Amino acid sequence: MHSVQGKLAWSNIRKRKSSTAALFLLILLAVLLLYTGVSVVLKLGSFQEQKMTELKTPDVISYFATDEHLKEYEALLDSYPYTAMWEMEPALLLSDVTMKYGPNDITTGLLILNADQQRTLAPFRTISPVHSDGSNLIYLSYVFHVGAGYNAGDSLSFTYGNQVYTYKIGGFIEEPLIGTLSNGAPKVFMLGSTYRELAERTGQTAKYSFLSAAVTNPDKAEKLWQLLREQLSASGTSATYVVMSAQTGISGNLVFVNFLTAILLVFALIMVVISLIVIRSQILEHIEDHMQNIGVLKANGYTSWQVITALLLQFAWISVAAAVPGIAAAGAVMPYAGNLISSSIGLIWPASFDILAAVLSMLFIMGMVMLVTFMSSRRIRDITPIAALQSGFLNHNFKKNRMPLEHSPLGLQFALGLKTLLRQTKQNLMILLIVAGLTFSSIACSILNYNFTGDTNAVLQLVGLEQSTFQIVLNRGKLQPERIAQVKSLEGVRKTSLLGSLAASVQDTSITLKVSDDFDTMETQTVYKGRPPIYDNEIAVSGIIARQEGKTIGDEIEVSTNGVSGKYLICGLSQQINQLGMVATMTETGLRRLLPDYTLTTLNVYLNEGADPNIFTQDLERNFPGQWSATNVEEMLQGTLGTFTSAITSMTTVITVVTIIVVTLILYLVIKTLILKRKREFGILKGLGYTTFNLITQITFSLLPVVALGVLAGSLLGYFYSDTVFEMLLSSLGIFNIQFAANLPQILLLGIAILAAAFIVTLLVSLRIRKISVYGLITE
Repeated sequence: MHSVQGKLAWSNIRKRKSSTAALFLLILLAVLLLYTGVSVVLKLGSFQEQKMTELKTPDVISYFATDEHLKEYEALLDSYPYTAMWEMEPALLLSDVTMKYGPNDITTGLLILNADQQRTLAPFRTISPVHSDGSNLIYLSYVFHVGAGYNAGDSLSFTYGNQVYTYKIGGFIEEPLIGTLSNGAPKVFMLGSTYRELAERTGQTAKYSFLSAAVTNPDKAEKLWQLLREQLSASGTSATYVVMSAQTGISGNLVFVNFLTAILLVFALIMVVISLIVIRSQILEHIEDHMQNIGVLKANGYTSWQVITALLLQFAWISVAAAVPGIAAAGAVMPYAGNLISSSIGLIWPASFDILAAVLSMLFIMGMVMLVTFMSSRRIRDITPIAALQSGFLNHNFKKNRMPLEHSPLGLQFALGLKTLLRQTKQNLMILLIVAGLTFSSIACSILNYNFTGDTNAVLQLVGLEQSTFQIVLNRGKLQPERIAQVKSLEGVRKTSLLGSLAASVQDTSITLKVSDDFDTMETQTVYKGRPPIYDNEIAVSGIIARQEGKTIGDEIEVSTNGVSGKYLICGLSQQINQLGMVATMTETGLRRLLPDYTLTTLNVYLNEGADPNIFTQDLERNFPGQWSATNVEEMLQGTLGTFTSAITSMTTVITVVTIIVVTLILYLVIKTLILKRKREFGILKGLGYTTFNLITQITFSLLPVVALGVLAGSLLGYFYSDTVFEMLLSSLGIFNIQFAANLPQILLLGIAILAAAFIVTLLVSLRIRKISVYGLITE
């Protein structure tokens, strides 16, 4: 502070207190958002690995219906050379459970294990507090606490098979792989007596086996996963089965978290860019307003570098002063962000302070601020004392008068406002860019929120699961045409389609192969380039598989399943988030080239709009008792999306509020600077008879058109190009074509809200003109 540069920097800060305060708040918000995003990115991977080690999570898990093939699966595990240990235990799979999840009713599965069972891998362990009164207890995954609001001691009721089951929540568990609703049926526990009672009530169809396996080398887990999937698929079972490696499980849980984190980081970078634009604008204004002072300093022997260093110190101090409380505020916000993460991954997010994320965030902000400050202040070197004392030759305006008042057909106030608008080109460009960028972010998040909470069709298309009303599977026997005709004849059925899936591989990469008799009848069309397969030599592969194998439409690709291989012609590229995008599709006749005895086992049932699903299931059971197992896919998909809506809505709200705050700050800075620079002019105009209202009107007309243009540009960019941004964020999952629905009234309402906030701020800040008077200018 005792140096010349320090004194100059401190003097600049004192003279621009309000501008400093506004910039302080901008940098604080940027640091807060940046630290939150960087902290999640840096901590997420290692955090999950640490949790897996702590909870003794197996490398491969699987659950499948208990049948005569059980010994074969055990033999596979014993023969695999890298198996370290494995455990098999009985389980119950309630595949179609309806329950309350937060404010919504959802349909999901529940994988229920016996808490009294002795196990080495993933032992039963609850999170405190534990409620142990009574024996009718259930222990839920942690997501039910942070995502649905359940607490220990609460009652949990769910409907399964037209019966209502009610239990008391004894506590919560952490589960890295199947502890969420996004990876299938979440794992829950019951005490031995309660488990056995439920097993008796649900019958044989719910009895499953749960396998946990650990390998000596984590790299060998994927191969065991592939072998187990192929053997389960080859067994011909019609019941639901799941095989999951640890890597696949944690990747599936991370999809949504990574997507939200990417949006947060992009918005944080937008905030950084806005701060840098404001800094550049302030430096240029400082040079223009203090031209004579700079000339005096140079005439007295101060070098250009000393003046530039003073500006560097000024903005460095502001950055540090804003970054520290920004990091502190982020620490206070992280528990809320942690709850959103926990509701997606099923694990308790650590609330510890991340020093590395704080240092990286501060260094990035400081580095960018110093770079922009130095680049913007270089023109000080070209200012000579003589030019500065003459207010600088370049400071004079020789532009043509585009708005001559004597020939203007417009009203005087409007004409003066437009004249000012045309005069401040650089300022207008700054406002335009900032408002457009912020509006684009808000519109993009609004569109995302609408597709999760309103029209969910586009999101469900990206998920990749067929959007039928029900999936029904024969409990015994093969699916023959007469059985399909029987289902079609039931009241309310609009159509049916056949669909099956089995494990396969391309080279050494495991994939899921979806098979159908006619893909054109499907409601979910995942092919975004080319077409679905029609002939028996065709296959459609996901974009991510094509990219990994270096293939495109028209190339041949070799597919293997159950030890048999064959080459197929790629006729289309598909995309889906489910199965991490590792999916291919072919026709039933195409698969029979490899497996001649293969028959489709799953029937998709589509009900007419307005038809009651409960009536359909009752008719199905009444007409064909015990023959079919039905899963309400429509309710399950909507319920799974419902678990993410609170996170999407929260992020949309935050970004919209921050957008309005930043637009308010920018307009405050611009109007305050405008009033200070034109104080003498406004005083003279008041002396000529202009009222405060006239001058406020002029300022409003000079700023609102720019804000309106920025809102319009941002809205149009958001409406037409937000899908492109989402495609970039999801490209790692093989999503290359997104067509989200946009709610035009919602977009218009958001744009009007930003404009209204800008108008109100303009009026309020412009009221400072009331203090300007002719008398005050004379006596100053």
